[in-house]
Formats: sequence, C-alpha cells, structure tokens
Amino acid sequence: MTGPAATDPWDARDAGDPSGRLTVGERVVVRYRLPQGSEAGATDVLGMLRSRDEQDLVVDSPFGQVRIPRRDVVAAKDVPPPPARSGPAHTRIGIADLELLMAKGWVATEQSGLGSWLLRSAPRFTGRANSALPVGDPTLPLERAVDFVENWYRQRDQKPMFQVPGPVGFDPADDEVGAHLLSRGYAAGVGQSRGEHVRVMTAPLAALPALTEQSPPVTGDARLQPEWLMAYGESRTTVPGITERVLTGSRGQLFMSVRDEGSGRLAGIARMAIHPGWAGIFGLWVHPEHRRGGIATALVSAVAMAAKDNNMPSVYLQVSGDNTGAIAFWEELGFSRHHDYTYLAPADA
Repeated sequence: MTGPAATDPWDARDAGDPSGRLTVGERVVVRYRLPQGSEAGATDVLGMLRSRDEQDLVVDSPFGQVRIPRRDVVAAKDVPPPPARSGPAHTRIGIADLELLMAKGWVATEQSGLGSWLLRSAPRFTGRANSALPVGDPTLPLERAVDFVENWYRQRDQKPMFQVPGPVGFDPADDEVGAHLLSRGYAAGVGQSRGEHVRVMTAPLAALPALTEQSPPVTGDARLQPEWLMAYGESRTTVPGITERVLTGSRGQLFMSVRDEGSGRLAGIARMAIHPGWAGIFGLWVHPEHRRGGIATALVSAVAMAAKDNNMPSVYLQVSGDNTGAIAFWEELGFSRHHDYTYLAPADA
C-alpha cells in the first residue's frame, strides 16, 4: 500500500504527556509511578476515564475511583471494550459495546445523550447518522425516554427513528424497546427491502487476505480528498457539507483508493475507521467497469495492513441483509455475523 501509514492515536509512547491522548469517557489503562519508598515503582489502573484537568486524571476502576497526578503517568492508552462472552476477540465483544464502538466510526454532525442512549442527526445522510441508538439505560422510564427522543427529533424537524440491535435474526417484538415502539405505531425494517435486518459482521485480522504483488496498488490518505468524495457520490446520495463532516468525524480514519491506470480515475474506494483494538470498514465501492478484478479484495487487504500496523486485531463492517452478493463476498474473506439491527420509525415516515 502506498501513501501515509495510519498512526496509532492510542500509542502509549509519547515524548510529552501520554495522558493527553486519552479520551474522556472511554475505557483506558494508565501506568503511573508510585510514591518514593513504595514496594513497587509503578502500577497500572484499568477503568473509565471520568475526567482530566491540567493536574490530574480521574479513573473509575473496579476497585473505586483513582486520582492520578499527570506528572506521574508513565504510559497510557484507550483500550477496547471488555469481553462479554468467550471466544476469539472479534466475537467476545457484546452487542451494545460493539454498537457504541461502531457509532464512533460514523459520527453524526449533531449528537446528544440520554443516559447511555445516543441521539444522532445529520440531515438526509444515512440512517445510522439520523437515528437514536437505544442501548443501555436511558435513566428514564422507557415511555418517557421515547417521548424525549421523539421531541428531540421534532425540534430538528425530523421524523424519529431508532436503530434497534439484537441477536442474529431477532424479532423486534421480542426486544423491550422494539416492542414498545411497535405498540406506539412504529414499523420495523425501515429502509430495507422486505424488512431485512442490517448484518453486523466481524472478522479476526489474521483471517483477512494480505496484499500481494498481483494486487492493484492501493493508496491510503488520512485526509478526505475531493476525488475520493466524488467517487463515493457515485454509489450513494451525498449531502454537501454534511457528508464530509460525517466521513471525517471519527477520531481517526483512512481513505483507501485504487486508481485505474488507463483513465486515471478512481476505480475503487473504502473508508477505514480506527479504534482501540478495532478497525471498521465503511463505503467499500468498486466502479461497475472494474468489478471482479480484485480491487475490492485489495482494498480490504490494505485495511488489514493498516490495522496490523496499528495493533487492531479485530475488524467490523455493516451490510444490508438483502445484499446477498456483498454478504457472500465478506463471508469468503472470513467475516461472520456478530449480530443484527433494524430501524424502527413511525409507520407514516
């Protein structure tokens, strides 16, 4: 792969202050020096970073809240969510944790929280960026929480929509939030033909194919270039100003591309979102004239190469359940179905 390599935003080695790279509200690990005379010279704490000011970090650990002077921090980094079940790393993560992780790879232009629920708006650009993600505790009774969400979207002149996740093949009527929305006249499967779910698929990095001498050359760019955006617009509707902000809204991303040597135009593109321990694949597209020529595989291999360089052992993506060709492609590359989600919106939306 040519072009700039991805840099790890969570690399603990920092010539200045390693704690400056941490994300407030994220799960972190911090190594810090103990007072002189302690039996050990340093110790580690793992937990959620509650706050950071010029002097201290405050970490909520399983053993209580820990205040750490920033001058004593030796190394620090964000870390992936904790495992929720047994198995390989890409299957151990829980549904709610993976949904929240993926939301950080596709950030709406406006976001708000209701407890652990996430409310998102990026007018007219994708369902993910214009839906509420109801995972965890909204801190309100369910009926009042849905009222709050509906009012939030009403204030923005938008119809409310919920992205409801569940196990593979789940029925929204069997989900607490889904059942409540259905009872209020919402319809499931909005935006999907035949009401199919969206599949969330994951794979171990080691399963993905490597770039070879026969692979088309792939370029990776940390910046969104106009040419890449134009190619992206050939596969879906874009909204000037909104699309660019969503595509560049993650903490880290790379824009991959393959160029057609004859015409000089981009023949294939993909976007990679960068997370602690995870890579996300978005917007994979190959021009119809260049399909079945190895471009899509080369783009995925380039994502895998960047993920390996940045110590991200697991990869996720999202694909419509009615896109059988794409599902077959991803399964051939080693991806499997982690869970599903579906959109619920008022029946008249």
